[in-house]
Amino acid sequence: MARMLDFVLGHQETIKKMVESFEQGKPGQTYLFVGPTGIGKKLTAMGLAQALLCPQSPRGCGKCPSCFRISQGTHEGLKVVEPAGAQIKMEQAREVIEFLSLKSLTGNRVVIIDQAQSLNPQAANSLLKTLEEPPPGTFFFLIAPSVAGLMATIRSRSRIVQFKPLTAEDLARKTKAATWALRAAGGSFEKLAQLQDGPEQELRQKSIDILNLFLEDRDFLLNEIWRTEFKDRSQGQRLLSYWVSFMKDAIYLQEGVKTQIVNLDQAPLIKALAEYSREFLLNLIQKSLRAEQALGANRDPQLVVEELYITSRP
Repeated sequence: MARMLDFVLGHQETIKKMVESFEQGKPGQTYLFVGPTGIGKKLTAMGLAQALLCPQSPRGCGKCPSCFRISQGTHEGLKVVEPAGAQIKMEQAREVIEFLSLKSLTGNRVVIIDQAQSLNPQAANSLLKTLEEPPPGTFFFLIAPSVAGLMATIRSRSRIVQFKPLTAEDLARKTKAATWALRAAGGSFEKLAQLQDGPEQELRQKSIDILNLFLEDRDFLLNEIWRTEFKDRSQGQRLLSYWVSFMKDAIYLQEGVKTQIVNLDQAPLIKALAEYSREFLLNLIQKSLRAEQALGANRDPQLVVEELYITSRP
């Protein structure tokens, strides 16, 4: 067995500073970890919990029974909270308060709240006082993609720790994947796994087919293919996100910055897109991003795409 922190990729400088604060006896008690999904924020929180609860070393020894129980998720001094369905609910917040009300058998206690942006208002409000003034020896690690989805009162009570996306090289150390997928994953193991999934590869190909229709078919608005694929809003958002990625690559090609091109397996498409003017590509990127946001705001998918076509065609 080894320390969980030793398995974290790409965030060692952040971890070093936090562990040093533990060693100096000056740790904060409420942390908010923000950054893209699938980059190791939760693993970091679990590793830090291992260090805080280890009786042998403030860095975590990785060998004692306490460290082993943390790695198994069975430590009596650790409470991990995750969404029950779409939300973290009031009853889960009550469990945290009850957990902290019991006499500690281990010295320190750690609460990890994963997907903290999913806290519903009642649950968030019930935890505010505890987050502001945690009991002695109690540490909170809240995990979220960004600060935007969290109540301002929670943000103000937390030390915010920003996690950057991993590099393609980091991802390649753990997973065998095509170069284009490693780059397109945006530093996220979760996104990389999606990209390697058969249905997602099929969706990516559909996005290429529909983009070609969008650019070349004068009767695009009468074509039923895109209407079928855009019926599902979340799928429509992913289709548009691929469009944006391809067009960004076309601009990199125009600039001669080939090292930044993500979709290396789609050289003919990128080359064809690069034949369009810079102004057209930037305009279509901007309007595709707006369309993606509109789908997220529950606007009618077909109307959104029709509007995108009418206002941005070459």
